[in-house]
Amino acid sequence: MTHSASVTRFGARQRKLGVAVWLAALMSVVGSAVAQQAAAPVQSYDVELLIFRNLGGRETPENWGTEAAGAAQRLDIPEDELSSSELADVPTVAAPTVTFPALPAAKMKLTAVEDTMRRNRSYQPLAHIGWTQPGFARDSAKYLSLSSLVPGSSGLQGQVALSRGRYLHLTLDLTLDSAEDGQRYVLRQTRRMRSNERHYLDSPKFGVIAIITPSGETTSP
Repeated sequence: MTHSASVTRFGARQRKLGVAVWLAALMSVVGSAVAQQAAAPVQSYDVELLIFRNLGGRETPENWGTEAAGAAQRLDIPEDELSSSELADVPTVAAPTVTFPALPAAKMKLTAVEDTMRRNRSYQPLAHIGWTQPGFARDSAKYLSLSSLVPGSSGLQGQVALSRGRYLHLTLDLTLDSAEDGQRYVLRQTRRMRSNERHYLDSPKFGVIAIITPSGETTSP
């Protein structure tokens, strides 16, 4: 073997070694970035809902939208706010149901609104509830069942989900069994939310005032 051939083969081995080292370093950097992203803390939010009946009687029963097919099923969580007609076509999914820590009364922001409603004959507060939860990504949002949060005498049932993508979204899938007329009324909406602002979601028979506040807490994914 000539000296020139030996040098050429040595150079080729060095280049291959260099490429292998470069690839190993690249994979290490990518793996580190993925690990850091996976370990990034998730912002938590205080979610507060004031659920009430509308006693104003400004709508006829035909316009109240009594129980709809599939009302007991859960909604898929859309990325953007949908209109009522679009929401009717949103598929249902088997999202997990979880529990979250209750929001202390001292942190409730809708107490004054509830007191005002109690003095108004047009409205009847049914439940004032709150909890703290992570801002889950849209594809991993979890439903909170109302069964453990609202009085059994309220006639309320259903689930609530908070998700965070480009925007915060609150999804309500609620029913109200009315003792007065034996009907079941449905409130099934998803709404893009701004934190620290009141949002009003309603059907003619009952409605929800919601406020979502960053809690200052974070959780691991």
